[in-house]
Amino acid sequence: MGSLYQNKVIRSLRVLLLLAPILAVAPVASAQPPVTPFTLDYRLKSEGVPFTITATRTLKQVKGGLWKMEVSAKNWLGEIRETALFNWQSCTPQSSYYGYMRKGLGRLKEASLHLDRETGIAASERSGKGMLSYPISDTATDELSVSLALQCALERGEKDIELDVADERSLETQRFKVVGEETLKIDGERLKTVKVQRVRDDNSPRQTFMWFAPNHQFLLVQLQQKNKDGEHVMTLQSLEGK
Repeated sequence: MGSLYQNKVIRSLRVLLLLAPILAVAPVASAQPPVTPFTLDYRLKSEGVPFTITATRTLKQVKGGLWKMEVSAKNWLGEIRETALFNWQSCTPQSSYYGYMRKGLGRLKEASLHLDRETGIAASERSGKGMLSYPISDTATDELSVSLALQCALERGEKDIELDVADERSLETQRFKVVGEETLKIDGERLKTVKVQRVRDDNSPRQTFMWFAPNHQFLLVQLQQKNKDGEHVMTLQSLEGK
């Protein structure tokens, strides 16, 4: 199989984790977190790739007020894993660490981001790159935890949502808006969903839509992204979890 095809599959794996990234929040002292722990499988279908890829999204409390979000996907061509550590603060996962590992085609790429809340500085390292640091806001989250922050905001009834999102390169303010309601079929069940769009510049070639289920704590059930290389759709396989 040609290297161009293999590269497309690896990019699809990467898109899956970025969307969820693709696929929660209350004060640390709260007895109940705004999003309960879960382990869920999603499938990714990408244009030009004749098979689906399965990814697992996991949210759990690891110690004290610290929570861990992880997404992993693996097939015969490669493996990707993304991890975030954070504390719930109001309606934002206040991140302290984000990292990813991407392996495939005989190559390994890794990145880590540490967010120091006391100094207000984020420091990152990437394979083949030097250390990078930049200032962050008090409400900065990481790109993996965005969907959790959206769940919380939607449950509060918000329609236009802005999030400060830190990655291994910089801090970016991302905006999302509710654009309607749709019914989707998930694991044979018809679910009412709220459709959310990420707001981008008018000349951006990328479009991102997400569907959240209000009757299931606004769980992310589907995500669609359109890039120059085609369309990628991530869909929840089952509401049962593991």
